[in-house]
Amino acid sequence: MIRRGVLTLVLLTACESSKTTSPAEPRSSLRVPVPDGWKATSRAGDLQVGPQGRVVLLLENTARPFPETEAFLAAVEAEGVEILQKESGDTFIGVRYSFSTEGSTRDGFLGVRQTGPRTIWCSTSASAKSEEVEAAMTVCRSLSWEG
Repeated sequence: MIRRGVLTLVLLTACESSKTTSPAEPRSSLRVPVPDGWKATSRAGDLQVGPQGRVVLLLENTARPFPETEAFLAAVEAEGVEILQKESGDTFIGVRYSFSTEGSTRDGFLGVRQTGPRTIWCSTSASAKSEEVEAAMTVCRSLSWEG
């Protein structure tokens, strides 16, 4: 059984580089394009995104360096999930996966997006429905820094 917090921690640990960055942050903001009917709510400095009353996607805003693609993908694959889709580029890495828990199969998404001076870690929540996972991946891929 995979636990979202554990997988996220594994990814953060496995992908963390030995170099540190301390970018000066200009007065600007993160633009989060959400599907119709969804909203983004700030909680303890991070964002929770989803339809009214439910969280589908968690966004963690960090100053960590953007991970190496191979390290990120290897950390996800090491958790024993079935990889359904992989995307990577200069500023985005995303993995859509499937896993079995409590007798059912669920889809999930983990990703990281570098935008402006920030690195945003994205993960679907346990309440995300399979049909919402693609929308969550699109939100993460489309994050932008304004200002």
